Amino acid sequence: MRNTTRPACAGIPTIVLFALALCLFMNATHGDDKIAEYYPAEPDPFMGNWQGRWSEDEDVDPVVTAQIIAHGRDRYQVRLAPQLFMRCAPLAIIDAQVKNGVLRFDQDGYQGEIRDGRFTGSRRSGRLTFEMSRVVHQPPTLNAPPPENAVVLFDGAHFDAWDNADGWVLVPENAMMVTPDAGDLVSKQRFKDVQLHVEFRIPFMPVLRGQSRGNSGVFVQDEYEVQVLDSYGLDGYYDECGALYKVSAPYVNAALPPTQWQTYDITYRAARFNEDGTVKEYPRMTVYHNGFIIQRDQEMPWRTAWKEKDRLLPPPTEPGVIKLQSHRSHYVQFRNVWVVDLGAGE
Repeated sequence: MRNTTRPACAGIPTIVLFALALCLFMNATHGDDKIAEYYPAEPDPFMGNWQGRWSEDEDVDPVVTAQIIAHGRDRYQVRLAPQLFMRCAPLAIIDAQVKNGVLRFDQDGYQGEIRDGRFTGSRRSGRLTFEMSRVVHQPPTLNAPPPENAVVLFDGAHFDAWDNADGWVLVPENAMMVTPDAGDLVSKQRFKDVQLHVEFRIPFMPVLRGQSRGNSGVFVQDEYEVQVLDSYGLDGYYDECGALYKVSAPYVNAALPPTQWQTYDITYRAARFNEDGTVKEYPRMTVYHNGFIIQRDQEMPWRTAWKEKDRLLPPPTEPGVIKLQSHRSHYVQFRNVWVVDLGAGE
């Protein structure tokens, strides 16, 4: 008997089929194009953490460090300080420019240069000089395997544990990336008390500033956000990376330079309620960012929302999703996402 079943595409004009094929092709290559643009294979030769010592021991601060932030078009900001990953006053914040492959500065009593990977400089007054080497911090829980009792939300293979995955794409290094077609990615399973591990990295967007530079967020119980942002070298305010958004600034800015993988290890305890429904205890959160504790059992008497009217809403009473925020054109990547349900035995 002759097969009379028509193909699914039968009757569709050729031009429509071509348009559909082109759309699929463009979506498939869209992520690759943006990876090449925002995650360059060759790292910036100047951006990053540097550390060394003054040529003569000082009574107070013999160590000298620098965080160099790329601002695009061969312009950089050099933040000189006594220590890395500590809340200490900077020695100077200096604008620098690259000419003929050499970064130089002479400002605010300091002068220096980076030439062929060697960072040297001095105080303008006196004989003290310094030489610094690049420091690459390795987060201690990077690539941490999930424990046996963990729910694996993402291991690089698929989006089976998530809803609203349209516009999120799989990319190399067992990661996923948000694109302009994406909405917030939400877990199918809901939780209250959790231990959550997330790895993320920020795209290299040197000409942008502030909230326009690698913006995303990690939410627990659908409402409480740990901010994700390119805050490398900044002061660590209540809307920057590691903040419980507009509720609590991080103790210290532990952000790494863009394109480097970073970690959040989050312990969250949901609100407790009295029998009459009033709040007995507000939610609390502890956050380790790249191994540094930046929030310790922080009480959250209001939600981490943008507008005040939303921040003042009472805490949720029901389990909520784990959410990865989409700011669409920011191309933030995530990987190795797993959660331990701390309330599973209740």
